[in-house]
Amino acid sequence: MLRVITAEAAYTTEELADILGLPISTIRKYNFHFAKIGVHFTKKQGRLAYTNDDVTIFHELKRIYAHPEMTLEKAVITVAKKFNLVPDTLPNISTEKQTLRAEPLEIQMKEIQSYIDAKFEERERQLISMAREIRALKKAQQQKKSFYKWLKTCFEK
Repeated sequence: MLRVITAEAAYTTEELADILGLPISTIRKYNFHFAKIGVHFTKKQGRLAYTNDDVTIFHELKRIYAHPEMTLEKAVITVAKKFNLVPDTLPNISTEKQTLRAEPLEIQMKEIQSYIDAKFEERERQLISMAREIRALKKAQQQKKSFYKWLKTCFEK
């Protein structure tokens, strides 16, 4: 959402934390969750600068998040919708992330499976080839033994 900032007061993260009575890390965490749904606050000289409207938004977030059944993600989405910071239909971020993570894993699993199948077939061919060679060697040895037995019987007489 595009915001026009007039000559309003601009608060730093530390000042906002003091106003709300929260630790600075909590303000950063809230800011992170807002950024996940596409709400970004104004920066001045590389630092976040919160306006009076932003202070109101954070007060509302603190109030809504205080309910025991409310999660931070739900509270952030509720506040963002209330102040028209995002469209009414938000994409399900966790489902999209899971889908994005699952697609490469499925591709990797298919590649690994095809590699395993190819190696298994190659090993099976090698085993069959070795079994045939062993059978041929045994047959040749038996033929040699038969010849020597025959030859031996000829000389014994």
